[in-house]
Amino acid sequence: MDFHHNFSKVLLGILGTVILLLPETPLGLAVAQQRKTGQESTPSLILGTVASERGTTVSIPVYYQPGKSGGLRSLHLDVDFVSNTVKFAKADKGLAAQTQDYNLTVDAKELPPDEKKITRTRLSLDVSIPEADSTKSLPEGLWAFLNFKIPPDAKPFSISLNPIAISAQDLSKKPARVEGEAGKIIVSVPDEPLVGCFFFTH
Repeated sequence: MDFHHNFSKVLLGILGTVILLLPETPLGLAVAQQRKTGQESTPSLILGTVASERGTTVSIPVYYQPGKSGGLRSLHLDVDFVSNTVKFAKADKGLAAQTQDYNLTVDAKELPPDEKKITRTRLSLDVSIPEADSTKSLPEGLWAFLNFKIPPDAKPFSISLNPIAISAQDLSKKPARVEGEAGKIIVSVPDEPLVGCFFFTH
């Protein structure tokens, strides 16, 4: 009885995190709308949390939720993550580009290992309106997918994608405040029981 109860709690916990990762689905949009109701004044940049399997490529969505402070012309985001196990592969534009096109660039720089030999990578993401559309603003919605490769021999883990710096400009090129929300990559081993499997987090 205890096993089934604990298994259900862990499974629901993981599914709950994945809901936030799909803001373009009806359920994801409902969650995003609840966030918007409570944080209407300040724009938000939300990195998703995705559960995946080893030996695959996991795509982390980057979702922009505007506030009441007006539109954005450009945004720069720095994200740090532990990269001993996962490696950044590439970035793709999201569905928001179908509403209003924008420039998207993502650069990755591996940082020196710390005293515990933990390696981190810093992603620098830049999103901006093309000069030809300078009177328009960045669209709401799914801006990008950040793709990470997970090796086949990876052990179970949970790695945070932590925003460490966000800067933005409004349509008049003045600084604009944007809040950032961390994402996460969660990897489990399908052949092992979920209960009793310990994740390490960073």
